Amino acid sequence: MMFNLQSRYYSWALLFVLSIAYLCATLDRVVISLLVDPIKADLNLTDTEISLLLGLAFVLVFSVSGLFMGVLVDRVRRTRLLGAGVGAWSFMTGLCGLSNSFLMLFLARAGVGIGEATLIPAGYSLISDAFDQRRLGLALGIFTTGGAIGTGLSLVLGGFAIGVLSQHGDYHVPVLGTLHPWQMVFILLAIPGFVVAGIVAVMPEPMRKSRVAVKGDPGATGAVGLFYRNNKALLSLHHIATGLSSMVLLGGYSWIAPLLTRVHGWEVETVGYAVGLVSIVGAPIGLLGGGALGDRLLERGPHLRLVICAISVAIAAIAGLAYPLLGDSRLVVLSFGAMVMFATVPVGVGNAALQHVVPGEIRGRVSAIYYLCMSAVGMLGPTLVAGTSDIFFPFSTGIAYAIAVVIPSGLILATLLWLTTIPLYRRMMDSQ
Repeated sequence: MMFNLQSRYYSWALLFVLSIAYLCATLDRVVISLLVDPIKADLNLTDTEISLLLGLAFVLVFSVSGLFMGVLVDRVRRTRLLGAGVGAWSFMTGLCGLSNSFLMLFLARAGVGIGEATLIPAGYSLISDAFDQRRLGLALGIFTTGGAIGTGLSLVLGGFAIGVLSQHGDYHVPVLGTLHPWQMVFILLAIPGFVVAGIVAVMPEPMRKSRVAVKGDPGATGAVGLFYRNNKALLSLHHIATGLSSMVLLGGYSWIAPLLTRVHGWEVETVGYAVGLVSIVGAPIGLLGGGALGDRLLERGPHLRLVICAISVAIAAIAGLAYPLLGDSRLVVLSFGAMVMFATVPVGVGNAALQHVVPGEIRGRVSAIYYLCMSAVGMLGPTLVAGTSDIFFPFSTGIAYAIAVVIPSGLILATLLWLTTIPLYRRMMDSQ
């Protein structure tokens, strides 16, 4: 066996592998945002059609499939399920590179979503069983940091790849035919996922454990419904608030490249390097810093994790208003990085607050429902920005004003929702 379940380092080894899987998932998921203009030109698409590829094609299928995967996570060997998922999304990413029409690319993106639907419920469930409460916030922050670093790397590597590949024009590949540079980017990024799939599949998994009792049989389907009925106000507000952060991040990342190319005249590869680097720095600081701070304050009350969420998104709203309107492109990138850093905090620490109160036997299904709600809100980001631009600012640089409307509005609403969850969460903890 490659990994020893009894080793004191096992939990960290598992976390490392899961974080690499998250990194690969984000590479495959996000790189399309850097390829917006080449895809739009080659396939003759509108901004709204591009937004559907960025949001709906992936996120809707990803979210709905996550419900089914959540059921499987609670019933089957999680590492093997996740290994199959990693292999599936890597294959579909390669298929994105073979797409030559909107429909084919839409379906391939949906296929990526089905494969990646295994990641969140399996990852959250495994990590929550492998770590105790004192380190859970940090562990979940590290896991999510894999995705955050993957987002930055996808921009850096995607920018580098599109810059190098574009110098040679189209590629004539045996069997596959003639491929554009943006298609080659998808194919090259799909390869590492197959290696990760094999590693994940052979890992042992920790024993399932429950931290909070739930009335009735926690393995029964009704236990999930009972948990939500007993805490419907808290859970709905929590899920929507996190979803607003997801909406802002997805909308921001989806349109940062067009913002810098259309408004500030940057080249695509330069956008990839600059935005990728600030993302690699900013997002991990938000995730790890928020997670570590939440763990440190745990003895004073787990509700303080929600306080951290409220403060962080309020700060992110200021940066979210500033970055699309600044005249200096360097300040645009730095302000965008600040927005990402603070808006990302709830993805880690807010989830730790949720996992703190979820029974282990239903954690996979609750995680899937949580991610469905978060993603349902999140997928609106690219289309809200595109629709606002098309309707109210129908000119080349109008994307800046559309971003300035959508991003801070979402973050202000998230702040209000997080503040509302705090007394509800404290009441829930007091009743246990």
